[in-house]
Amino acid sequence: MRRCTAFTLWALAALGTASVLVGLGCDGGESSPAGLAARPTLKVGHVGHDHQLALYVAALEGERFKKDFALYLKEVKANEVYDLVDGARTLARLNFIKVGGGSRMPAAMSRGEIEVGLGGVVPVAKFADEGQPFKILCPLQTDGDMLVMQKDSPVTDWASFVQAARSGEKRIQIGYKAPVAIAKMVFERALVAEGIAYGYDATDAKARVILVNFGSEASPIPMMETRAIDGFVMNQPAVAVAVDKGLGKVVSELRDLPPKGKWVNHPCCCICATRPTLQAHRDAVKGLLKVILLATQLINTNQDLAIDCATRWTKYDLAVEKASVPTITYLAEPTDSWVTGMKTWAEMAGDVKLFTGKYANASPDAFVDDLLDLTLIREAARELRERGLLKAS
Repeated sequence: MRRCTAFTLWALAALGTASVLVGLGCDGGESSPAGLAARPTLKVGHVGHDHQLALYVAALEGERFKKDFALYLKEVKANEVYDLVDGARTLARLNFIKVGGGSRMPAAMSRGEIEVGLGGVVPVAKFADEGQPFKILCPLQTDGDMLVMQKDSPVTDWASFVQAARSGEKRIQIGYKAPVAIAKMVFERALVAEGIAYGYDATDAKARVILVNFGSEASPIPMMETRAIDGFVMNQPAVAVAVDKGLGKVVSELRDLPPKGKWVNHPCCCICATRPTLQAHRDAVKGLLKVILLATQLINTNQDLAIDCATRWTKYDLAVEKASVPTITYLAEPTDSWVTGMKTWAEMAGDVKLFTGKYANASPDAFVDDLLDLTLIREAARELRERGLLKAS
């Protein structure tokens, strides 16, 4: 009887030791089932073009980030699955899902297909206006919108465009991708500032500029090839593609259009998440934002690497990305001018009655206060600076 009791005590002690060892593995490490269960999985939606280059740089340069920052994306399946690692801890598994541009990203988020999304400010704001629990966490970039004309057009700059619109025998037809696209809205305000009448109906005799919608998911290239349009206003990399194909030439960056200075650092792409995701996975989302901050810093200090990563991920020709990437202002840490740009866009949205829900009567300040949640990106930036990894802005 005493021998049986002794064996039982030994077995219990051994089991207890094993339990402690298993418990020590519950820090999110990959070696323990408990750790794997505790690690969250986040579905991250993206569009796939170079406005979201920070995410792709982080994914493609994981070994560099591991060596330089000990904060990195560990590739599990190229372009699709990555572990977000900070030192010895795996913060989350990230599933990258290419969801398409325009309203497709926030639509996917509204259906629960993704929890964090990279995409345009405009559709995110529209879905939030309709009641979706979305928050914009930070910008990804600004600018990169251009006025492009046919390659053989006599128009060479904004001044000559204005002259042609005012006095030319032929009215100018300019394509745009969506009614509330920022590029189109900026262009319209510039026409108003110059006193140039415009419209959407080719039979409108008073209009000197006719705006033609070629579709939010379509390319302007076919209409440029058939000369159905004289030019277009749109973001990169569509601009660089038109130039590379020998169809168009850049006449002006939209940031330079009148009123002077109003469109500098105008918003474009952002990172957003649902409120439930922020509540449930705050640390994981903050970790992702840290990686985005570091990737943005790398883009701005090593443009050759940024262009190489853009080409590798998007599969555009090198010449396209060489023309596109340098014209985009990559920005992850919000600046005062970016917030001002958000308010300016809110004013334009109000002018065209874009919002019909909770933002219908909101002031620009109230709109920004409700839609933006910059807490995590500011925490992420501060913590990176405390570690000596992020330079002063």
